[in-house]
Amino acid sequence: MKTYDLLECAELLKVDRNTVLKIAGTGELPGAKIGRAWVFLEDDVLSFLRKKIQEQSNARLQGAFEPEADEKLAKAIVRQFNTHDRRRPGRRARVLPTLPEIPSVAVA
Repeated sequence: MKTYDLLECAELLKVDRNTVLKIAGTGELPGAKIGRAWVFLEDDVLSFLRKKIQEQSNARLQGAFEPEADEKLAKAIVRQFNTHDRRRPGRRARVLPTLPEIPSVAVA
């Protein structure tokens, strides 16, 4: 049976270590704190991941989405495009430097 420490578990789940600490602290992800280190069993981590995948897949298949969140996102995008340039008046965007031409060398 393989065990993971906190960083290995976070790497397997592709999340930050603080996220793993939060999930383990709530008891959603089974783990044990032995001394100063957290220890997770591979089977527990994989079953947690499978459970999350199944829950989210079912929610997507049932069309469970939040229309309010979609409206908020749309409003935020429109607001971002409609805001004026916050730079001080008279300031222009920095011009990018032009790179010198590289002479082509004939291959013999």
